[in-house]
Amino acid sequence: MASNACFLTAIYTCAQVRRNNRGTGASDIIDVTDASLSVIVFSASPDEAQRLFENALCEQSPEEGRKEITIRKFYAAPIVGQLLTESGNLALAWPKILENSDAVLESTPVDDFEQGYWVDVDKVVPSHNVSLSVGTIESNVPDDVRSSLNWSGNKQFFFLLKVLPLPPPPSPPTYEQEVGDVENELSGEPTAEDIQALNAILPDTVAVIQARNSVAAAWLWR
Repeated sequence: MASNACFLTAIYTCAQVRRNNRGTGASDIIDVTDASLSVIVFSASPDEAQRLFENALCEQSPEEGRKEITIRKFYAAPIVGQLLTESGNLALAWPKILENSDAVLESTPVDDFEQGYWVDVDKVVPSHNVSLSVGTIESNVPDDVRSSLNWSGNKQFFFLLKVLPLPPPPSPPTYEQEVGDVENELSGEPTAEDIQALNAILPDTVAVIQARNSVAAAWLWR
């Protein structure tokens, strides 16, 4: 079940006019950069979410100077319509989640790493060897990882879990792809190789999880 929110990623080029006050006289220079941005957008449909995201991305700010945004690609991933927790799945109530997550951030020291955002959960919680319960996870985690994590069930954190697509089997490029890549390179558009690299890190599905640490969050998804 999907929620009324989308996880959107935009790949874009920003051409921005900046004031240059160096030298003998002031002048305007154009700064061109390629960038990407991922956000969660609340909307009744993916098309509406994309429109809202695009409008916000292209909004002009007097403090930053004039800018022109050229959106190269949009990617949208659905968000699972339930909050996954250690005690069961709950309705995805966004206002309450945002309020609770802000409270957790405010009460957690900046140098506190017990949430486990740094853990490579694919290695620590492999799909072929999943613990039977949340209570047995701790004993299966390597000592150097386990000792740095929070294991108290009374302390919970929020996680945004992104499920990446399986990598496609390698195939030799066709003549049409090679020609297209050259044309895209000349025009500034992403090549097929660029898009494949992006697809490898863009999620198919996104889930919101509340758990004692990232290892427990990955276990809940498994």
